[in-house]
Amino acid sequence: MLELFSQDRKKTVSKWSTFRWPIAAGWLVFYGSSVCVTGQSLGQDPKLDFFESKIRPVLVERCYECHSADTSDLGGNLRLDYPGGMRQGGVSGAALIPGSVDQSLLVKAIEYTDSATQMPPDGKLPDELIADFKKWVEEGAVDPRPELDAGHGTVAEDYASRVASHWAYQPLTKPEPPQTTTASAAATGNTGAGGSAVGDTEADPIDRWVGAGLQALGISKSAQADRRTLTRRLYYDLVGLPPTLTELQAAMDDASPDWYRTVVDRLLGSPHFGERMARRWMDVVRYADNKGYVFQEDREYPHAYRYRDWLIRSFNEDLPYDQFVRYQLIGDRLDPDNAAGNLDAMGMLTLGRRFLNNPHDIIDDRIDVVTRGLLGVTAACARCHDHKFDPVSAADYYSLHAAFMGSEEPGGDPSPMRLVDKAEQGPTRVFLRGSPGNPGPEVPRRFISLLSPKDPIEMKTGSGRLEMAESIVSPTNPLTARVYVNRIWGWIYGAPLVDNPSDFGVRTSAPEQQAVLDTLAWDLIHEGWSTKQLIRRIVLSRTYRQCSDHRPDAFAKDPENRWLWRAQRKRMDFESLRDGLLLATGKLNLAVGGKSVSIIEPPFANRRTVYAYIDRQNLPQLFRSFDLGSPDAHVPQRSQTTVPQQGLVLLNSDLLLSMLGDIATQASQKTRDEGIDLLFHQILARDCTPSEREWMYEVLDAHEVSLPDVPQNQWSYGTATFDPESGTIDVFERLPRYHAERWQGKGDSLPDADLDWAFLNAAGGHPGTRLDQVAVRRWTAFAPAKVRVRGTLKHPSEDGNGVRASIVVRGHEKQGEWIAQHSDAETQVDEIEVAAGDTIDFVVDSNGNVNGDSFEWRVRIVSKDDDGYRTQSERHFSSEQPTALTAWEQVTQALLLTNEFCFID
Repeated sequence: MLELFSQDRKKTVSKWSTFRWPIAAGWLVFYGSSVCVTGQSLGQDPKLDFFESKIRPVLVERCYECHSADTSDLGGNLRLDYPGGMRQGGVSGAALIPGSVDQSLLVKAIEYTDSATQMPPDGKLPDELIADFKKWVEEGAVDPRPELDAGHGTVAEDYASRVASHWAYQPLTKPEPPQTTTASAAATGNTGAGGSAVGDTEADPIDRWVGAGLQALGISKSAQADRRTLTRRLYYDLVGLPPTLTELQAAMDDASPDWYRTVVDRLLGSPHFGERMARRWMDVVRYADNKGYVFQEDREYPHAYRYRDWLIRSFNEDLPYDQFVRYQLIGDRLDPDNAAGNLDAMGMLTLGRRFLNNPHDIIDDRIDVVTRGLLGVTAACARCHDHKFDPVSAADYYSLHAAFMGSEEPGGDPSPMRLVDKAEQGPTRVFLRGSPGNPGPEVPRRFISLLSPKDPIEMKTGSGRLEMAESIVSPTNPLTARVYVNRIWGWIYGAPLVDNPSDFGVRTSAPEQQAVLDTLAWDLIHEGWSTKQLIRRIVLSRTYRQCSDHRPDAFAKDPENRWLWRAQRKRMDFESLRDGLLLATGKLNLAVGGKSVSIIEPPFANRRTVYAYIDRQNLPQLFRSFDLGSPDAHVPQRSQTTVPQQGLVLLNSDLLLSMLGDIATQASQKTRDEGIDLLFHQILARDCTPSEREWMYEVLDAHEVSLPDVPQNQWSYGTATFDPESGTIDVFERLPRYHAERWQGKGDSLPDADLDWAFLNAAGGHPGTRLDQVAVRRWTAFAPAKVRVRGTLKHPSEDGNGVRASIVVRGHEKQGEWIAQHSDAETQVDEIEVAAGDTIDFVVDSNGNVNGDSFEWRVRIVSKDDDGYRTQSERHFSSEQPTALTAWEQVTQALLLTNEFCFID
């Protein structure tokens, strides 16, 4: 049964009235029932953030000198470097009573209200800092610092012990999987209409570890999904496109026991595999086609697409991951002349935001991308001081800073995105409190010490990027393979094994299935760093092939599916949704590679969404509505929201409406049943059921009587032949091209060969020279009403004889005429009665002389009873000329908005 695209996919559409046009009300009933955000996308506790940003820095800078474990003469026997020390207090008693500002001696001391107890002794804190401390105490004094462990002498020793034992910092080993005879009580479940199951892969350690974990919980794996579901899932996960009916049928009809592996291998060998993986990696490296705000400098990265093409090629060729990383960090050493095109890989570093060309912010961004993106280490937190949680020191940070400061972008050939080492390397200094104007001590240039605490890796070749890169991809590095495997698992399975894909620090708990993570990470390294082999292994596992159905018994014991008792149901991401819409409507251009294209302005490009132009400074609302990652910084994981705006975009966007015409026309030219079959085959890749066919009959039959043939978008833009004397409009023709935020003639520039200077934009426009080239902004009524019109005509130029404006109803009833010459004119009509389909034209002509005839004319149309029409020409200006949807276009749109199309089981 068809379902509307909604959060609750158990609710089916039982009445065609909520499925047919106008569909917005039905959409909101289902789609807008709630807002859902995945747990992984939520930020940390704001009270914890407040402590880290407002309280801890003051304690460290102004208090620890006298009140910490490192103090030789502990003032008042008071320790302020762990929570218990503050509560226990010193000789004067408890320094802190959470929730009570008045009773907390710490607050009393910093307020300087008691001459006997004034801290810090060298001067009172600023009033805003005192207010921060009072707020912190009043709200419960949240303090995430570790307590003093009775088994250790100091907080520092306890911290060091916790760091040393942290799961992510342990050397990689291959855990021995348990011996299991069966992984699932449901293993003999549904194999679908296509025939036999995929085959026994329970011997794979993935399934043995998952099975053992589930067995310990007293639950089992879910049944295997049917062939259709598995095939569709593979296509989405591996190439980001839905399978066609032909492709699905081939999988269903394949009698070979290896049919599933055949599909997997074909998709891994597809050129579209690289496109899918590249788009995912572009989130990791904050890809965009421009620099952000840079004053008057050119904002564009005109060669950014070359990095994207390198990513696509690298994934398609299965470039080993260690080499994949090396080229992005030190391509200048491995392919200095770009002979193999690998120098373009350095776009990972050089395509970031430019921060008004502040070099230290640019370097901080690169450090963040490298350490979070490749290592799961939040090293950028050590820019101003040693990391507050993880073993990353300011010296570590400034070693990396020096490596990038010791590199430069020469630009030009052989690759405009390369970095090279500077001939002269400066000293490696720590900037105190992160200020370049306050340089601190010189420190050795070494790689992050947590990966080599006893034998620091010196970064001494040129800038040091060479040793940095080799340390990252070293087989002994416990983080790189774990982080990459976790990303791949999250992209393919739908949820990562480790909740924080870019933070494997001490505050991130070990995943429930750490054995699966470590097994795959070990094998990734020791089997050649192959991305395709890693993905092949994941999708061949029995764990991946489970169905996604809800099971109350398993849900009761593991509601978040952390132990992997079922597959993850996924909503199509933005790229796959748009690509799927284009493919289903027969418009998708499957060419691989090339320059970026705009996909938000008509005529809408039909390239895959991976090739969309990404504007770092002004990310379009369409992208943000569907959770595209921000290109301003590294994106660990996209949020997944379900909100009504997404449904409204799909219902009303010019982008979707532009896709409907061709396929709907094809359907309309066939018999009714043949047209219905064509839509179901092309959009949902299956046959129509009898009940669905009846629904289709109903909407097609109801169209003529239920909807007037009136555009849903009431404003349209064109030229016409105008007789000022009679007030008659004749031969209204829509302007053919939207370009540079205006409707105009077919060419790029003005005057146009056919339409002269005629154009219309949101605020106004310009008429052509002759009276058969007048500029007409047309409004069409979709219901009877009495309306009034208000507006102001402006002629700002000091040249020419001004412009003449007329309001004409139904093409022949002139309601008024105004001339503006270097002036303004109020254009008002108090009452116009319209029926559905009637037009009101706002006509501007050159008044006999086209010189200096640019004009502004903003108008409002409001129902006299104030409960009907309310529209503004500027606010509701559209880049799409309106058309009424035909019955076949409506049913096409409805099928494209179903859960079945937009979700992946």
